[in-house]
Amino acid sequence: MHLWIGGDLVPTKENSALFAAGDTQALFGEEFLSLWKDADARILNLETVLADEGTPITKAGPNLRADTACAAALQKLDLTAVCLANNHIFDFGAEGLESTQAVLGNTPHFGAGSNLHEASQALWLGDTAVYACAEREFSAAGESTPGANPFDPLTSFDHVEALAKKAQRVIVLYHGGLEKYRYPTPNLQRICRKFAEKGASLVICQHSHTVGCMEMYAGGTIIYGQGNLLFSRYRDEHWRSGLLIGVDTETMELSFVPLEQTECGVRVSHDENILAGFRARSQEILQPGFVENAFRQRARQADYEKKLFGRLGRYVRKLKMTERLMDRRSAAGVINLFECDTHRELAAEMLRLKYVDR
Repeated sequence: MHLWIGGDLVPTKENSALFAAGDTQALFGEEFLSLWKDADARILNLETVLADEGTPITKAGPNLRADTACAAALQKLDLTAVCLANNHIFDFGAEGLESTQAVLGNTPHFGAGSNLHEASQALWLGDTAVYACAEREFSAAGESTPGANPFDPLTSFDHVEALAKKAQRVIVLYHGGLEKYRYPTPNLQRICRKFAEKGASLVICQHSHTVGCMEMYAGGTIIYGQGNLLFSRYRDEHWRSGLLIGVDTETMELSFVPLEQTECGVRVSHDENILAGFRARSQEILQPGFVENAFRQRARQADYEKKLFGRLGRYVRKLKMTERLMDRRSAAGVINLFECDTHRELAAEMLRLKYVDR
């Protein structure tokens, strides 16, 4: 079976009219559509709610929503299934998720559901299982609450291991990683490698909105960053390129089609730099210590202090007061909140009860 896997797709104000009109020619172009249709199966990640109205949940980052009419273009793409395991599928609560599922109609979807059991079910394509999960960013399903299938080291690896005993091949779609960062973080690499050890033949990381790199590990292939399929939000070098990934599910031979965003759509790209950079970064991460050192450099550029100081955060940063308010001891205390499982669990629940769910 030849399978196309598309990255993140979101109708936006730049192209919502084209989506509603079902104008796939304008959105994707003839070359893309010719390739897309010449396959046995086609899936992509829908990283938005499809609803005509709704109340946005309280969260960090944008609440994404597109009108239900935008499903017209999705129907014309002849999708085999739609992945909903991402950090935006619950942006408008249970109502938004239910609307999205209803609008998709007869097109199967996976990676999200009315509860954790439903959300964690794999998509079966013949003897190939596709398992999807997402980092916990305001969208996680619970035992009796709707949402996306959350990555959980206590269960997700077991899910893949169980699938590997039944399926000829297992493909994992992991929605996580650092946005606009072309390499895996050390922890992301550990997670993806563990999926490979548990039997995944292919692990694809979506969500980073940039083309990353690839490695072979434990008999599987790991792709750290597929980039967007179509998400006309920003115009920077990361956001505008992506990869359409082809999979022969019998041999697990992969093919990569570079994509480039246009003003309101996406086209097959003939820019050789996209794949050349992908291959070069794939060689870089093979160097001992490279992943760790690259992550340290990225961490030095981060400015999460703004979040630590609440509403005063931007002023603290602007007035360069961070170092006066955050000494080594207080920083160690914050690190302990993040790294100690019990303190992290308690701190998250405290903040949720006191400020979010009040």
